[in-house]
Amino acid sequence: MSVFKYSPLFFSLFLTACGSDSEHVDMSDPVVIGCDLSDINSSFVNNETYEHDAKVIELDGQVRVEPASSDQLLINPDIGFTDFHSISIKDDQWKPVPSYPETSTVYYRWDWSTIQPNNENEFDFTPICNVVKEAVVAHKKLAIRITAMEETSQVPGKEGTILEESRLPEWLMKKISGKISPNGPFVPDFTSETYLTAARNLVQELGNVFDSADYITSIDIGMVGSWGEWNLEDAYSGDGALGSYANHEEGLFSNFERFSEYASMYQNSFTQVPTVMLIGSESKNETFLGKATLGGSGWRADCLGDYDSTKTKWTHMDDAYPGALLKAKEDDPNVDSSWKRAPTQFEICHDMEYWQRNENSNGGGYSYDIENVRYIFNYALDHHASLINAKSHAIPDEFQPAVQEVLKKLGYRFELISLTHSKEVLTSSSMSITSEWKNSGVAPSYYPYRLAYRFVDASGNVEAKQETSRNVLDWLPAETRTGTAPVINIQDNIKAPASTGIYDLQVALVNDLGDAHIKLAIDMPQENNWYTISKVTIN
Repeated sequence: MSVFKYSPLFFSLFLTACGSDSEHVDMSDPVVIGCDLSDINSSFVNNETYEHDAKVIELDGQVRVEPASSDQLLINPDIGFTDFHSISIKDDQWKPVPSYPETSTVYYRWDWSTIQPNNENEFDFTPICNVVKEAVVAHKKLAIRITAMEETSQVPGKEGTILEESRLPEWLMKKISGKISPNGPFVPDFTSETYLTAARNLVQELGNVFDSADYITSIDIGMVGSWGEWNLEDAYSGDGALGSYANHEEGLFSNFERFSEYASMYQNSFTQVPTVMLIGSESKNETFLGKATLGGSGWRADCLGDYDSTKTKWTHMDDAYPGALLKAKEDDPNVDSSWKRAPTQFEICHDMEYWQRNENSNGGGYSYDIENVRYIFNYALDHHASLINAKSHAIPDEFQPAVQEVLKKLGYRFELISLTHSKEVLTSSSMSITSEWKNSGVAPSYYPYRLAYRFVDASGNVEAKQETSRNVLDWLPAETRTGTAPVINIQDNIKAPASTGIYDLQVALVNDLGDAHIKLAIDMPQENNWYTISKVTIN
């Protein structure tokens, strides 16, 4: 039973807004998420056009169009910087941060105690659904983490008790074992049968409600360790690696091997939304990252930006990340290629104002210049990152060029190189279209957008539209950041309109409901992400 409050059959309406400009919402769309979004009306018309200078070649009745490549910054679903606990901090009503870039993804974390406060059989997903609603209105998608341990939660009425140091619901705290750490936070036995059963039930219910890639970009395999980051850093400062406690050290964890069950519980419950494992540490005892990527998850690393150009001290980028990925190869020899099927994501250390400040200044800093920032972002691109959480904090003017550069490479960036078709075809006949594409980003799309075509008459009416079964999941970029992206050759046969006339031939990448969400990196006229490529005469 659920107080929402929710049931797997609870109706909802698919809204066409996640992460990009979209057409008016169709309130007749089917159930795809267990939140009631029926009171939302979201519309956005994108008729933005750019200067275009396509090369057109006509030969033997065939027309070949080669659109000019665009250098525009594209805001597309699931890629770029994320907002953090903000729908759009750039133009927030109360505390705007205008230096932060426009985003397509908002990243939120919820304490377990917030969404299952009363007992093991009731779930209140209202807080998450409320953010889904806000994201839909803003034409964005949501990335999620559930946390179970943090330094303070300040539970009303529980000040000075163990609950003040936990993010777990009180009913669960009464059933599980654990230990109060030297720093204060309560460390539960994440590997006990009682804890795992409760976690599995919660994740299953989360999957029933939120396993919709039209609304949710990804979900972290959280719920373990400080801030859900798979470490105990706020409990045991300086010795926070989970692997340090693999043999019941400090009286923690009854069965360390069972940590690997968290990945499978998320993967079983989320089959449409990508799951993302925290990178962990280089400890020889930690096997969860490799087992997670072997099962199809991506990975996420916190503290991007922590590196030492002199290589004289331990840092996340120089030591922790490489060590963890090397350790993961023992379980998943192909972990370096996990980006081809699931996302890689980063969260920056501190914020970018901290990066700029002198290390001896009040509050400390890294004393980075723009070349340091470029090095950091290139590190993320070299690992085929799709998202970076820069925490919705201000970005110094000095670093803006580096930010704009990385935003043009994060994730996917699809370009139509050429499209060839017959100049004239008969009504209702089969029309052959050959096209060449490339992905000039550093990662694929993890949503299966499909290639679609439509014919539009001189009055702007859509005479015919045809979606293909071909999706973009295998439209891979170059193997390296500086490499040459492979050309993707497509051959389609589509049905010509039944009425004679001269039509605009348009292309788009569409979602499961036929809505065009993806901006292409070409300079061609478009309306709501349908790009006019050529004209064809129907006789």
